[in-house]
Amino acid sequence: MYIEHPEFIIERAKDLPLWRYMDFWKFLKLLNSSELYFPNVEMMGDQHEGKIPQKIFDLMLKEDELLGRKNKFAQNYKEFIENRLRKKTLILSWNANSTESFAFWKMYAKEKLGIAIKTNLDRLKNSVKDAEENIYIGEVRYYDDNKPTYRTGNTFYTFLTKNNYYEFESEVRCIAQIENDDTATSKNIKVDLDELIEEVYISPFAEKSGLLEIIEFLREKNNLGFKICISGVNDTWI
Repeated sequence: MYIEHPEFIIERAKDLPLWRYMDFWKFLKLLNSSELYFPNVEMMGDQHEGKIPQKIFDLMLKEDELLGRKNKFAQNYKEFIENRLRKKTLILSWNANSTESFAFWKMYAKEKLGIAIKTNLDRLKNSVKDAEENIYIGEVRYYDDNKPTYRTGNTFYTFLTKNNYYEFESEVRCIAQIENDDTATSKNIKVDLDELIEEVYISPFAEKSGLLEIIEFLREKNNLGFKICISGVNDTWI
């Protein structure tokens, strides 16, 4: 179920649509299972994901030294997050944007059968109401190494912070944690598809008529009410 938490803030994305781009086979899997795939942090592409920036860690070490801490707070904190919690923390990402994104089509739905799910914050929260797991939802903060600001104390902060190289993603994250299983690296989490999916956009790469018919059939078969839209992107660079 959705759980509120003070570290999970929604400000800029509060009234924006949320988008998730995917290949069509992943969409089929979602419809067949009513489950969203949450990988752990170690499985994500950014190798700095869930790690404390070096400049921040150096400042933490200096603070330990100034305060005369003998329990090595900085080192222990870093090791706990990076060696333990990165394995246990699951992340599902959404793009907060007023319109579909050409860049995201290129990055995440390159195949001719790509689609994008459009939803919003309220729908997303409601879609996980029957999930067994606690689901937290918040915006990603973007860290600038030239203006280093960082908080310690709540370990969620690290998993809601990315390098500002990725600021264009305007990311909203669903975060869950693996409980009582030290071997799992991902989890499929139950969702209400009728709540989750407001609209489905067909990729600009796709053969529109054929894919439209398939999605219409799947919508009726699964008794879902989402609207089907054709991507407005029309670029010869594709």
